[in-house]
Amino acid sequence: MAIAATDERLHKELEKLVLYVERLRQELADAMRKKGDRTDFENMSVQLDALVKNTEEASNGILKSSEEILEAVEKLRADNSEEDRNKLCDLIVGHATSNLEACSFQDITGQRVTKILRSMQFVEDRVSTMAEIYGEAAIQTLGLEISAKETPSEEVAMDGPAIEVEEAISQDEIDALFD
Repeated sequence: MAIAATDERLHKELEKLVLYVERLRQELADAMRKKGDRTDFENMSVQLDALVKNTEEASNGILKSSEEILEAVEKLRADNSEEDRNKLCDLIVGHATSNLEACSFQDITGQRVTKILRSMQFVEDRVSTMAEIYGEAAIQTLGLEISAKETPSEEVAMDGPAIEVEEAISQDEIDALFD
C-alpha cells in the first residue's frame, strides 16, 4: 500500500508541475505577443524614448524663446518711456528667467526615464531569453491563440500617441469620421 500512495503522490506532483509549466508558457506567450510590429515591452521602450526626445525638444524651444524674450527686452529699453519700458522689461525678464529655470527639469527627467528604460530593457531581455529557451515560434503561436480568445473591445490600447516613424492618422481623417 505504501508504494501505491507514493505513486499517487508522485503522480499529483507531476500534474502540478505540468500545469505550472503550461501556465509559464501561457504567461510568456501573452507577454511576447505582438500588437502590430512590436510587443508591449518593445512599445514601452519606444514610447519612453520618444518622451525623452520630445521633452528635450520642448526644453530647447523654451530656451530659444526665452533668449528671444531677453533680446526683445533690450530693444524695448531703447524705444519706450523710461518708466513704462522698465516695468515691461522687468516683467518680461522675470518670465524669461522662470522659463530658463523650468528647463532644468529635462535633465532630471531624462535621467529618470533612462533608468526606467534600462530596467525595462533588462526585463525584456530576460523574457526574450525565456521565450527563446522555450521556443519563440511556439510562444508566438500561443500568443495568437490567446489574442483570438480575447474580446478586442475590452482591451485597453497601450500604444500611446503616434511616433514620427509610424503611420499616424491625421486630424483631418479623424474629423472626417464625424462628418
